[in-house]
Amino acid sequence: MKFDVVVIDPGHGGHDPGSIGHRNVKEKDIVLDISKKVGDYINEYMPNVKVVYTRETDKFIELEERGSIANEAEGDLFISIHCNSHTSHQPYGTELYFLGLERSESALEVMKRENKVVRANNDTEQRELSQEELLVYELANSSYIAASEQIAGMMEYQFDERAQRHSRGVKQGRFVVLYHASMPAVLIETGFISNPSEARYLTSDRGQTYIASAIFRAIRNFKEGNGNP
Repeated sequence: MKFDVVVIDPGHGGHDPGSIGHRNVKEKDIVLDISKKVGDYINEYMPNVKVVYTRETDKFIELEERGSIANEAEGDLFISIHCNSHTSHQPYGTELYFLGLERSESALEVMKRENKVVRANNDTEQRELSQEELLVYELANSSYIAASEQIAGMMEYQFDERAQRHSRGVKQGRFVVLYHASMPAVLIETGFISNPSEARYLTSDRGQTYIASAIFRAIRNFKEGNGNP
């Protein structure tokens, strides 16, 4: 299996801050830092794999354009990195998503947030994928979906093993950003910035390094075909 290009997608950016967490921390800033750390690990330990970012600065990129960047780069894996949020300060832990029809209640909330486009004038637009679009995608890209589920499971393992993070599971969802990437694709919710403890962890260099290391190890093991560990 060809594995030469990993596309890393830091969510949100520019006038779209993503979720606003404890002490006004912004999702867009945290995920850019984590994404760059993942890229640094790949560049150092997997020199034969090219890293492509959908954004490297505080810049707004449309959901569809993120997939186009990945496709034009002929990516072999698309990783979209995000932070979760909730109206309560209690929820915590990681969640991993791959494209699919099944959806839990928690997945619906995440989908609403991650499929929302924030315009420069603060207007919002909600993107939705129909069941028909997803059925066609699943028929045409069953191998991508299977690989996406596999890498999501490997990341869940590494979050637990490497970063000692509580997992809220691997789930399916109708994510526009994953739909437009024609390759195995995973959306990562690295933790809840609405939870004060997790917000501190995700804004710390130590926490970001552990999260990035876990993501990198899963990517490396996926490339090497080593299964869960």
